Amino acid sequence: MTDLVNFDGLATAEVNPMVVEAMRPWLSLNSSPASLHPLGDATQNLHTTVRAKVAARIGCSPGEVIFTSGIAEADNLALKGFAKRAEPGGKSLAVLSTEPLSTLNCAREIESHGWDLVTIPVDREGVADLGLAKEVLSSDTALVSAHLVNEETGAIQPIAELVELIREIAPKAKIHCNGRAAIGRIPFSFNELGVDSLSFDVASIGGPSGIGVLIVKSGNVLAPLIHDGGAVSASTNSRYDSTGLANAQIAGLGDACELPELSAANSLLLADSIVKAELGRKCWTISPENCAAGILNLCIESVLAEPLVIECGINGLLISPSSGCTSSAGKASHVLLGMGISEAGALSSVRFSLSGDLSGEEIARGVSALARSYADMSG
Repeated sequence: MTDLVNFDGLATAEVNPMVVEAMRPWLSLNSSPASLHPLGDATQNLHTTVRAKVAARIGCSPGEVIFTSGIAEADNLALKGFAKRAEPGGKSLAVLSTEPLSTLNCAREIESHGWDLVTIPVDREGVADLGLAKEVLSSDTALVSAHLVNEETGAIQPIAELVELIREIAPKAKIHCNGRAAIGRIPFSFNELGVDSLSFDVASIGGPSGIGVLIVKSGNVLAPLIHDGGAVSASTNSRYDSTGLANAQIAGLGDACELPELSAANSLLLADSIVKAELGRKCWTISPENCAAGILNLCIESVLAEPLVIECGINGLLISPSSGCTSSAGKASHVLLGMGISEAGALSSVRFSLSGDLSGEEIARGVSALARSYADMSG
């Protein structure tokens, strides 16, 4: 793996060595924070410490932090948890048209239980169209989901402005935000966003997989996804934590929250190198200057993305098709289609995402492998 250049950090990323060390003492021990012996106290202290680290990074209070098994559980807990406790009457759920497929599938499940589902359109830059949002939102809107940064394009959403608009039209609506592609790439604060809940994981910024976080604003109550023995720790929200908490992952989560943000300069260096590469006709989905650090999306017109990704892997470079989710393999990305990009353009688009700051030599080697792969396919 050391010979591979990784431009697919949102899907494949190395765990930071400092994070590995933080996890090591807990890898050989399964313990519960509810136990009344010294190991229970030690586990409780770990959870308390990590909640504080998450709160410091995200801009929330420690008591608002819920541990989950990953981003999908966090999103499902928020959306289904709010939906099940919604007041009787008109129920409408609004989601961005470019939400991750896991969120869209969750929204469709809620729709099957009698909810109306509407989508908020985005513009050609992949940003929520606030003018059109006014047309799909109503006083019946009880739940809204909108991501902060799009994982396929790097588009940054105006969440605070969208929240203000929603509060004017539907004051009682609960608003959820997926922050997975935002953490480590753009500065933000949970309290300043104004949402009711926010999900994220740290697997793409040097943290472990198998652990996610849901922040739920104080005063909000969710219906739980999982009903277990009911053991709780000192945290207000610990009753929602995943059953059988993975303490090693929690320890790693805490240290990953203290890692520095990715360099925007590094991202622009990659973008500049790609522009100079011999790749035939190509164009950015969104200008690199408008993307979150480390996420770029490029359409290379004369090749299909999936074969190019495979060829790049042979030549030592990791990238992904724009529609990188396995459930959408071979299909045009719903994100790009929602931005008004043609099906042909979407099928020729690839995503570059960084999980750490690469050296100039690594970037040059990766772009060289990309150009070689393109030449092999088009020659």
